[in-house]
Amino acid sequence: MEQDRNFVFERYIPLLDPDTFSDVAFYQELERIGYRQVLLGGTGAADLPGLTLKLKEHTRLQVVLYPAGPDSLAPADVVLLPDVMNSNSHYARPFGSGSVATAMQVARRGLNFIPLAYFIMGNSTARWYFDAFLVPSPKIILGYASYARMVGYRYLALDYEDPALAIDPKLIAAIKQVPGLHLVISDEFDPASGREALRMGADTVVTPSDIFEDAGDPLRLAREFHDALLRPA
Repeated sequence: MEQDRNFVFERYIPLLDPDTFSDVAFYQELERIGYRQVLLGGTGAADLPGLTLKLKEHTRLQVVLYPAGPDSLAPADVVLLPDVMNSNSHYARPFGSGSVATAMQVARRGLNFIPLAYFIMGNSTARWYFDAFLVPSPKIILGYASYARMVGYRYLALDYEDPALAIDPKLIAAIKQVPGLHLVISDEFDPASGREALRMGADTVVTPSDIFEDAGDPLRLAREFHDALLRPA
C-alpha cells in the first residue's frame, strides 16, 4: 500500500464531471487535440467505472480519478485521496469517515493512489459541501503546507474557486520553498490566467468542469487551454 511516486501530472488537467461529459467521442477529440491526462470527478459517479473502462479501451488518455467517496472508485491510472485539511466534516477531513472508507476500498482493490492535501480557500460550493472553515492567514496556510509535507504528502492543492478571491502570489512563492511539494491550483481559469498561475509557481493548474459545461463549444475551449498551457514552447 505505497503511494505512486512515479506518476507525473501535466501542467494543466481539466476536471470533467461524467454526468455531463460521458461520451467517449468527446475524450477522443481531447486526445486528438493533444491531451494526455483528464481528471474525472464531481457529482457524476453513477457510471464512473464504466466510463473509465471505456476511456482505457478506446483512448490512450491517462485517467486521474477524484472520488467523492468509496462508491465512486474506478480502475483509473491513479486515484487521488483528497484530505480536506480545513474541513469540519467528519466525512472529508483527514482520517474522517469518508477518507478512511475510500482508502480501505482503494487498498482492498489494489488501486494506484496518491494522497493529496487539499485546502478550500474561499466561499465556494466546495466549502459548503465539505463544511470547510477559512484559514485566516497565509502564514497559517504555509504552516499547514510544511506540516503536510513533513508527514508525507507530496501533493498540495489550493482551491481558489471563488470569484471574489484572487490568487496570492506571495503565498505561492512561500509554498514553493517547501521542498518536494507539488503544488496544484484549482480555479475558474481562462487560458491567460492559467498561464499566469503557472508563471507564479504552480506545478499543475486545474479548471472545474463547469468551465466546459458553460462553454458554447467545449472542444474549442479545450484547444485554447491546450495551446496556452500544454503545447511545447
